[in-house]
Amino acid sequence: MKKLLILCIVMVGPIFSAWGQNDQVAIKTVLYNETEGFFKRDKEKWADCWAHVPYIYFAANLYGGDFTLIKGWDNLEKQFKSQFSTARPADSVSIMNTNYEIHINGKMAFVWYDQMLIDSHGKTTSKESRVVEKIGGKWKIIHVCALTNLNAMTTVQASK
Repeated sequence: MKKLLILCIVMVGPIFSAWGQNDQVAIKTVLYNETEGFFKRDKEKWADCWAHVPYIYFAANLYGGDFTLIKGWDNLEKQFKSQFSTARPADSVSIMNTNYEIHINGKMAFVWYDQMLIDSHGKTTSKESRVVEKIGGKWKIIHVCALTNLNAMTTVQASK
């Protein structure tokens, strides 16, 4: 009986590890798709990355130095409506997300990463954090904090 229990643990261990890796890949994909959908003006792709709930939260300092704070899916969708309805052609944007730190706890995950966007206006760098929630088996964004063009930013990180 003891040998059977050990065998089960050995056999199931890699499956749990693979699930965690699959979640990390899925989370990274959602974060990339949300940014890409926004800049390509693909509302369906962008919206599919978000939880459509009243408790989502978006906080960002944007290109011109303005700070935007939005609570609730309905308000977020309304705020960015003009992004998706403009007749201007979408700018070609290269998106590079790096240095991910992902902490998954059940159906919630916290993500911290660096983002660099390169478009016709030049390069924009940012420190990004997201909280995602697994809803209906899919990871959805419920919280954004995006800090762009931080020339003199100090980050304090816990020693590992």
